[in-house]
Amino acid sequence: MTLPIEKLEEWFLVDRVSNPCPYLPDRVSSLLYLDGRPIGRGYRELMDGGYRRSGPLVYRTDCADCRACQVIRIPIEGFRRSKSQRRTWNRGQRLFTVRIEPPSTTDEKIAMYGRYLRAHHGRLDREVTEDEYRFFFEHTSLGRDTREVQFYANDRLVGVSLVDRLGDALSSVYFFNDPDVRAYSPGTYSALVEIELARQWGMRYYYLGYYVAGCGAMEYKARFRPCEIRTPGDLDWISL
Repeated sequence: MTLPIEKLEEWFLVDRVSNPCPYLPDRVSSLLYLDGRPIGRGYRELMDGGYRRSGPLVYRTDCADCRACQVIRIPIEGFRRSKSQRRTWNRGQRLFTVRIEPPSTTDEKIAMYGRYLRAHHGRLDREVTEDEYRFFFEHTSLGRDTREVQFYANDRLVGVSLVDRLGDALSSVYFFNDPDVRAYSPGTYSALVEIELARQWGMRYYYLGYYVAGCGAMEYKARFRPCEIRTPGDLDWISL
């Protein structure tokens, strides 16, 4: 990517959206959305500036008085599983079978995604439509570099993870699972699987999205050590 981020934001701006912050109470979240299609693989550089992907769009936080959302990544070469992560890994290896496929939309996935939203986020006042699911999980500006990691238990689909392959980095886009397997730490296991995929594919980093200190739902990300965080706008990565 040769254009500065400021120019990309000027040319490809789609929308600015404000909502109650999903991470910290009594705050307002503001997101800036760009059309990711003309940006393509330039998204790799945007990730270090705090951008994430949602379907064919890329977005970043644009909150006037808050910089709590930090980019977090794991250097693959130095990563070692903790004791609890080893237990989760060994159990997952016995229980789950992993397949890697192009993203696709099925009734089975849509139904499981709806159950996940109700069980984990306490929301969903209506059913997820096929168009909504397809837009978020199947539409991508990265072509074949977006892959779907599928998790099966006894030949039944119980988890879906979406990842982007970007040169030296693997980026986790989203993961959801059947609530029936919640006791087996499927979110942690999916991240461990993706770290191993990044290692096999010769990548240097695994990006987990945003890390927000003080947000309980984000605490698990800092347990993958060593890891690095960067506040958008800053130049340096800080080791945790």
